[in-house]
Amino acid sequence: MILKSRFFSALFASMMLLTVVLSACSKNEAAQPSSPPPSESASPSASPSPSPSESPSPSPEPEPVELSVFGSIPEDAFATQINQWVTAKYPDYKLNYLCSCILNMPDLKAQKDITPDILYGAAEGDLRVLLGGNLQTDLTGLVDSGIVDLNRFDPASIATAKNFSGGKLYGLPESSNPIALFYNKDVFDKFNAPYPTDGMTWDQLYDLAKQVTGKKDGVNYRGISMFYRFALLGNELSLPIIDAETGKAAVNNDGWKRIFENLSRFYKIPGNLEGYERDSGLELNKFYEQKNIAMVLSLSSSYKRPGFEALNWDMVAAPTFADNNGVGFQSLPTMIYITDTAANKEAALQAVNELLSDEAQLAAAKEGRPTHLLNEQVRQAFGADVPLLQGKNAKAIYYNKFAPSPAVHPTLTLNAPSILAFEFEKVILGELSVQEALVSAESELNKAVEMELANKQ
Repeated sequence: MILKSRFFSALFASMMLLTVVLSACSKNEAAQPSSPPPSESASPSASPSPSPSESPSPSPEPEPVELSVFGSIPEDAFATQINQWVTAKYPDYKLNYLCSCILNMPDLKAQKDITPDILYGAAEGDLRVLLGGNLQTDLTGLVDSGIVDLNRFDPASIATAKNFSGGKLYGLPESSNPIALFYNKDVFDKFNAPYPTDGMTWDQLYDLAKQVTGKKDGVNYRGISMFYRFALLGNELSLPIIDAETGKAAVNNDGWKRIFENLSRFYKIPGNLEGYERDSGLELNKFYEQKNIAMVLSLSSSYKRPGFEALNWDMVAAPTFADNNGVGFQSLPTMIYITDTAANKEAALQAVNELLSDEAQLAAAKEGRPTHLLNEQVRQAFGADVPLLQGKNAKAIYYNKFAPSPAVHPTLTLNAPSILAFEFEKVILGELSVQEALVSAESELNKAVEMELANKQ
C-alpha cells in the first residue's frame, strides 16, 4: 500500500508556497511607478512623462491556498472551531474538511491518490494513524522561523508534543481533556461526609471513599469508580507502556506496580465493587443515572453526557501522590499535526497557529475546551459559556501541574493502553495479583508488538 493510501489531501497539490503568504500581506498595496532617469538633453528641473511601457501595473490577486483537514469532529464543529478562525485571518485560504465520522480507515485505504495536509484529533489515536502512514514531518525549522511562539504554551504540553515526536515536533497541542474528580453531593449529604476538595492526595481520597461506601435506606452506595483506561494512559508518573527505543513492553517495574496498587485498592474497599460493570463507560453511566456512586475519576468532558444535568454534582482536581510536588495526570491533548505530504507546509502551519491565537483559544475555553496556553485570562474563561458549568468548580482542571506524556515509539501503532487496562481489571476483580497482572501485561503487550511487526513484514 503506497503512502497516500491512508488519507485525503488537498484538491490542488501544486499551489504556490511563499508567494501566497507574501502576497496575502500586500494585496491591498498598489504598485508605485518607477521614475525613469532624466534624458541628457532635458532640463534638470524637467519632469519627463513615463512612456506607455512604464505605466504602473496592479499587483496580481493572490492565488488561493487549499488545505485539507482530516479529523473526527462533526462538520458544524469544524466550521466554528477551525474554519472560521483560519479564513478570517487568511481569506485566501480554503479548508476542505474530511470527517472520520463519515470516512473511516477502510475508505481511506481505497483512496490511493489523496492525503490530508492537517490531521486534527486526539493525540493517542491519531498519532498512531500518522505514524502508521509514515506521514509525520518535523516542524521545528518552521517554528523556529517565527511563525509560532512556543513560550506561550505550558512547558509540559510542549514537552509532550516533543516526546510524541522523538524530540522533534510533528504537531502542536490545541486543546485537552484532563482527568478530574466528579462527585455527587447528595451521596455525601446522605452519609454526612465532607465534600472532596482541590489538592487532595490519593491517601486522603481513599479515606474519603471509605466514608461514602455502604448501605443507606436499602441502597448500596459505592464510594468511587474510575475511567481507569485513561488514568493508566495519562498516569502522573509519565510512565510509558511501550519503551520508545526498544519497542518492548515497559510495565513490569516498580513505577507501574505503584500505580496498580494505588488504583486497585479503591475497588477493594468493602462494598465498592458491588454492581461493578466491566466497562468504564457503563460505570460512568451509573454515576449519573443510578446515582449510587459517590465519586468518579474521569475525563473532564464527562459532564457533557446526556443525563448529567440531572445530577447534583460538582468537580475537584484529581488527587496526586504526596511526594510528586503537585504534578497531576497528563493533559491528554488534542493535537494538530501537519503531514509530510502537505504541499504548502508554511501555509498549513500559519493556519494551525491561528487556531492557537489568544482570541481563538479564549473562544474555545469559553465553550469548555481546556487550553494549553499559559494565558491566565484564557484559563479563567474555561466553561464561561457552558450552562452546565455555571456555579461549578471548573477551574479545578488547572489546579495541578500537568505531567508531560512519555515518549512514544516512532512506528508501533498497537493500542497498548487497552491491553494494560484489561490486565488491570483482573486485579480489581481478584483474578490476579498486581505482580501477576504486570507480568501478564508485559507478555501480552510483547505478543501484540510481535504480531504488528509480522503483519508489516
